[in-house]
Amino acid sequence: MPKIESRYKVAKYKNGLPHYGEVVLNFELTQTNRLELIENYQGSGWICQGYEEIVPDKGYDQWKKGIENGISYAYNKLKNHCGLKVTVIQATGLITDTNPTILAFAASRAILDKLENTESIDDLRELEELMFTSWNYDLDAIPNFEDKLIIGKKRPTTKYKSNGENETKLKDNDTNGLWSTLKKM
Repeated sequence: MPKIESRYKVAKYKNGLPHYGEVVLNFELTQTNRLELIENYQGSGWICQGYEEIVPDKGYDQWKKGIENGISYAYNKLKNHCGLKVTVIQATGLITDTNPTILAFAASRAILDKLENTESIDDLRELEELMFTSWNYDLDAIPNFEDKLIIGKKRPTTKYKSNGENETKLKDNDTNGLWSTLKKM
């Protein structure tokens, strides 16, 4: 099988939160009976506010670990595979919109969208929902897609944000009747 270049981009707002990340991979099936991962990051990292961060060779270890976990998940979901050689060409994100789970999701999609696999629609939906709840965890939290969980500390709940434990909408108290008055107008 020839080398395949694949890219996948997540760029969506959900529940008022940004989710952004893009991964570019080259991969090919092999006869090695294992996953071979080559990291070829050549970006410059953070440049200045508002610019995409292209992951460099050194640093960004949590983002890289997320990508590795996404690739590993995809490898385990391949149908009739012997081996897979994956070269990470580029990973892009924004410090305010990207975390390891978002990049893991993008990396898994870059492979699974191109190769025959055993992932069910329900598995895909669960991973997508996991990605969209990833901002409920600290920035260094790492996904485990096999067990469909995020390993890391949950962020505390505030009156403006739920951490996912209580999905009811949080509201300010209408102690002075302001909202009642505004609704009548």
